[in-house]
Amino acid sequence: MSINEINEQAKESLRKYFKDSQDIQHDDDTKKQLTIEEMYKSVDDEIKEQEKKLEELHQMRHALQHNAKEAYEAVYGKENEVQDVKHSTVEEMEKELHENAEHQMEYVNELKNKALEK
Repeated sequence: MSINEINEQAKESLRKYFKDSQDIQHDDDTKKQLTIEEMYKSVDDEIKEQEKKLEELHQMRHALQHNAKEAYEAVYGKENEVQDVKHSTVEEMEKELHENAEHQMEYVNELKNKALEK
């Protein structure tokens, strides 16, 4: 849940429970009227509580991911996260392409010879 969603949820609660500023009452037994400042404080407290829950969920998710990775590595061994990449020079690439072209030409010639022999 993002901060914008939390703020929107708090605003909806404010509209739902405090529809008309003349009629603002708390839901406890005393039925006292709330001032604007008390309403804002109540909404701010709710936002802070929801943000705290969201942060706890993020921390829990990271902890679970970390534990899962450790368990995976314990069972299957540690993976190399960065695989070595072989970088070729232009000359090496040209040589490889030339060798591939020669191999393909030899293969095509073999197929032609087989077709002619039949």
